[in-house]
Amino acid sequence: MQHPEDDGSMKPVAQIFHEYYSALVGYACKFVDLHTAEDLVQDVFIQAHGKLPLNPRSYLFRSVHNKCLDYFKRQQVHRRFVQDALLTQQELEHFNPETGHKSLLEASDERSVWEAIEQLPPKCREIIKLRYLQGLKTAEISDAMGISSRTVETQLYKAIKQLRSVFRKFSIFFSSFF
Repeated sequence: MQHPEDDGSMKPVAQIFHEYYSALVGYACKFVDLHTAEDLVQDVFIQAHGKLPLNPRSYLFRSVHNKCLDYFKRQQVHRRFVQDALLTQQELEHFNPETGHKSLLEASDERSVWEAIEQLPPKCREIIKLRYLQGLKTAEISDAMGISSRTVETQLYKAIKQLRSVFRKFSIFFSSFF
C-alpha cells in the first residue's frame, strides 16, 4: 500500500483502511455473509498493496465488487463439481452389481443404451463394459487394463457424464430409475 509522501498529500494506509473498512464490509454484505465480506475486504487491501490511488474510494469499492463476483464464480464451480460428483456416485452405487442393483446394461433393453455406449471413446467404452457387463470392480478393471485405479474412476466418471447427457434426451434412463 502507499506510504505517505513527504509533502503529506497521501493518507497513511492505516488511515485509509480504518476510513473505508466498515463501508466496504457493509457493501460486500449486500452480496455475501459477514465473515466472507470481512475476508474479501481484507483480501482487497492486501492485493492493493502499493496500488492505492490518491482518492481510493472508487478503486476500493470496485475491487470489493469484483472480489464478490470472483467469490460467486468459485462457489458456482465448486457447487457444480460437488453436484456432479454426488450424482455420479449415486449412479455408480445404483448400477453397482455388488449392491444387488441391476447394471446399466441389464436395466434397459433399449437400443439407445448400446448406441450411446458405442459412441463413447474406446477406453471409456471398454471400462463401462467391464464394470457393468462383466461386473468387475475398479481394482479388477485396473489390473485387467494395466492402468491405475484412479484412471479407471476418472474414465467411469467421464463415461457416465456423457451417457447421462444422452439419456436426458430420451428421459427413459431417469424416469425408470429415479
